[in-house]
Amino acid sequence: MANNKQSGKLQKLAGMETGEGLSILDSKKPQAAITKLTNEEIIASIRRCRGLYYLAAEHLGVTKSALAYRIANDPELESVAKDQRGKMLDKAETKLMEAVDNGEQWAIQLMLKTLGRDRGYVERQEIHSVNQVRLQVVEEIVDAHSAPEVLISVTSQNIGYKPKLPESFNDGAETGGD
Repeated sequence: MANNKQSGKLQKLAGMETGEGLSILDSKKPQAAITKLTNEEIIASIRRCRGLYYLAAEHLGVTKSALAYRIANDPELESVAKDQRGKMLDKAETKLMEAVDNGEQWAIQLMLKTLGRDRGYVERQEIHSVNQVRLQVVEEIVDAHSAPEVLISVTSQNIGYKPKLPESFNDGAETGGD
């Protein structure tokens, strides 16, 4: 009974009814060769399972890795898969925005930490440098009686990028480092 409930939940998640066509959880179905499947069959399964690779692979009777490889190497399939994943992401964002509108504290915090990062709502600061530094060490062979001389040359290709830090940023350098 519990297995039937779980099966029903997964089918509902994938947008499939119990009596509709093949069950995505039919483990007795033999593994089909991914090359024998047409793009139309794969597209129908991707849409039916709403872009979820594991469910679509099980529905088609192939492994997830075989399905992912086929999708990655076919522009039409890749486009459909990205479209389905994008639709699901839009639905999730819509639900998140509804939760924010309802004053749900968890949703407000999540939105500020992700979409509000550029306004300073972050748990930690990340600073990235785009300058490239090239270190060149030159070794010169000299006789034993002359003074050794080592030349170290450091060049920087500054492309005009200077990271913009928030006004409240303090690395402790000015106060002696707390």
